[in-house]
Amino acid sequence: MFPRRSLQVIFDFDGTITTKDTIEPLVQSVISLQHPSLSPSELSQTPQAEAWGNCKSQYLADLSAHYEKEKQEPSDGVLLTGPSALERKQRSLDALKDVERASVERLGESGIFKGVLRKPLREKGTAATVDDPQGGNDRTVVVREGFPEFVRWIERVARGEWGVVSVNWSWDWIRGVLDAYVGNIGGFNGLPVMSNDISGSTGMIQGYPLHHPSYSTRTHLLTTADKLLAQNIMLYNFDLGVESPPTLTVYIGDSPTDLSPLLHADIGIITNPPSSTPGALSVLIDKCGYKVLPVSEYKELYRKGENEKVAILLSVNNFTEIIDSGMLQDEEWDPTAAKEAWKKAESEG
Repeated sequence: MFPRRSLQVIFDFDGTITTKDTIEPLVQSVISLQHPSLSPSELSQTPQAEAWGNCKSQYLADLSAHYEKEKQEPSDGVLLTGPSALERKQRSLDALKDVERASVERLGESGIFKGVLRKPLREKGTAATVDDPQGGNDRTVVVREGFPEFVRWIERVARGEWGVVSVNWSWDWIRGVLDAYVGNIGGFNGLPVMSNDISGSTGMIQGYPLHHPSYSTRTHLLTTADKLLAQNIMLYNFDLGVESPPTLTVYIGDSPTDLSPLLHADIGIITNPPSSTPGALSVLIDKCGYKVLPVSEYKELYRKGENEKVAILLSVNNFTEIIDSGMLQDEEWDPTAAKEAWKKAESEG
């Protein structure tokens, strides 16, 4: 496929680049910055730790109430599958926006993040990737196997572009983690990372300036629709200097907030959870009447066998599997054409 087509790859962060969610390590790092002389056990007794516990409890209560209300809404009794099911699921996920917005506002008003400076928080992100018992630091953030090698491959072999879109609360935290693994890659400082941001002066969680170069207008990234918007803007901003043939777009994510970006890329790849239990995204896709295939079976993407579900996404355990599959080096395989043929067949069927 390459070098005929230039490559654009967008990654989710939590659970995709990293092996698991990093919000808890982020908050614990913030609390430790505010109380540098306290031990871990003492940190758990601080006002910020208490506020964090309250925020988590309220968020879970709001989430439960939202789903309970959703269950009680009138239903037509029709079990949807196919494109209609995917559209309904995306609308359902977007309906969580009020719950998510209330959560970030509650966190900001709690004062947990007030007074936190950018540079120390970025350094905490880097430190979280290091296992240093003598220095009193345990590694709390682990990057998925093969990530540094894969992004080097994107830049140096495929001559492509890559970036990160995340609903994480801290741009500086993400950059700090990435510093530890890919900070020595050429052009890293200009790497696009679109995520929410913490204002140390107010303690509030801000959005990202998606639409303007000015920092005065910000958009919170909270739902799958927000991530799709960020993905589209990032792809538009990529400058590959190539007009024809069209670029190949890949999105890699792990959670329901990644659903819309995954479906809109030429190739959508789900990163599997550490356990053998199927992740929430794979279960969701199955309920919608489709399936997910391991990346080694990429040639079957968007192809429908007799009495079989169509595979609309691929999955990996690590990033090494993507390179080893040969998918992005395959000049004979055209996923864009395969996807268009599938969508046409769906609309006619």
